[in-house]
Amino acid sequence: MATLLDPLGRKLEYLRVSVVDSCNLRCFYCSPGESCKPRSLRGQLSREHIVRAVTAAAKAGIKKVRLTGGEPLVRRDIVGLVHDIAQIEGIEDLSLTTNGTLLKDLAEPLAAAGLKRVNISLDSLDGHNFEQITCGGQLQATLDGIDAAFDAGLTPVKINMVVMKDLNHHEVENFAKLTLDRDIHVRFIEYMPMLGQDDVWRRHYLPSSEIMELCNGVLPMEAVPEEDLNGPARNFRFPDAVGLLGFITPVSQHFCANCNRLRLTSDGKLKPCLFSANEIDLQPALAANADLGPYYQSAAQNKPANSDVSPASQGSACGPQGMVEIGG
Repeated sequence: MATLLDPLGRKLEYLRVSVVDSCNLRCFYCSPGESCKPRSLRGQLSREHIVRAVTAAAKAGIKKVRLTGGEPLVRRDIVGLVHDIAQIEGIEDLSLTTNGTLLKDLAEPLAAAGLKRVNISLDSLDGHNFEQITCGGQLQATLDGIDAAFDAGLTPVKINMVVMKDLNHHEVENFAKLTLDRDIHVRFIEYMPMLGQDDVWRRHYLPSSEIMELCNGVLPMEAVPEEDLNGPARNFRFPDAVGLLGFITPVSQHFCANCNRLRLTSDGKLKPCLFSANEIDLQPALAANADLGPYYQSAAQNKPANSDVSPASQGSACGPQGMVEIGG
């Protein structure tokens, strides 16, 4: 297999594939400036085209794939798509990020199709607060999805919590305690500035340092050696806990130096960075059945050294699109 390197020598082995830009929840930080109406499916890549794009990525050097959305489980062919990608030579790890609301009935079929594990987005353990943040979602559906993931062997189950001051930061301790007796990795993610949300973001942004203080108030945390894990999270655990605590800091402490990923949006745009407006449209090449290898090489060569997201940044972190549209 080939090796995909960027100008800084970072080996790019991880592709995040957004398989749909629609979602059955309407979390305000993910879909800025929009109402609580569901989105329609718009111009998404076909199953065949996604498989071809990932096959080309594997030939270029990609080894790890994560399926995202929107909400990937709203795709009717998601189980078949997982099966097809799991068969691609060179793909060693296949995972999926979901809000978990549809996972109760899909966890077993997805595991049988070749999915290894799931990340479940969950920002509140309080039913009323969950409903407010998601614009009408039902907490129990996600909790049932978590249990189904365990039953299907999609472990460790990772739970992603976007921590927002005065909205859900008072729940950090309860999330941290989930790791005590279950193989759950709770990852606390800093709230990022999004399109048209500067004022809201500044009001609710909480740096990871303060989130860590809240966790240390439960029990003193112990650092997990970096060589034991990979990814953007700095990992800790409580003494004798089964699970882990992770802290993802896209705003206060960039992890760009170790970034090994590219992104493919649901409408076929290959992005070298989540926060970059620079993208390569694969749709024409897919339609022409052309070689996609050069496009991956081009994306690698255009990968920026750093993102420009910081507490002092102005405007949207992700350009003109909401997170739901780029598979954050």
